[in-house]
Amino acid sequence: MMDPALAGLAGAAAAALVQAMTRDTWEATKARLAKIFSRHGADGEPDLALELDTTERRLCESPGPLEPIVAEEGRRWAALFAAFLAEHREAAPELQDLLRDARQLTARDSSTVAQRVTAGRDAYTAGRDLRVFSRVDDDDR
Repeated sequence: MMDPALAGLAGAAAAALVQAMTRDTWEATKARLAKIFSRHGADGEPDLALELDTTERRLCESPGPLEPIVAEEGRRWAALFAAFLAEHREAAPELQDLLRDARQLTARDSSTVAQRVTAGRDAYTAGRDLRVFSRVDDDDR
């Protein structure tokens, strides 16, 4: 039976990995994960690259909503990480560091942008979550 802490780490690392695939830092995360696997003698590094490419392709080529694919890939990677950690417990601190860094990058990538557009009467802009407020100026009364 696997240590619950390692199982939790495997699940969290899997979720962070799948989420990282949609970020600008994906290539660096992918290279770092490959180094962790190779440093700890994981025999299947070429398989790791194939698995990563498969997941990335599934996410990029999805014609529908991503949520089911993200959930499925998260479960698949949790199992892969659990198997890796079962054989290479000494890799847990490095995987924890990767997870921490991925979370920090995700938090840094998440932001809210507010724009103020001033335009003439009855002018609209297109955008996501657009709110139009009408303001009555003293000159218009």
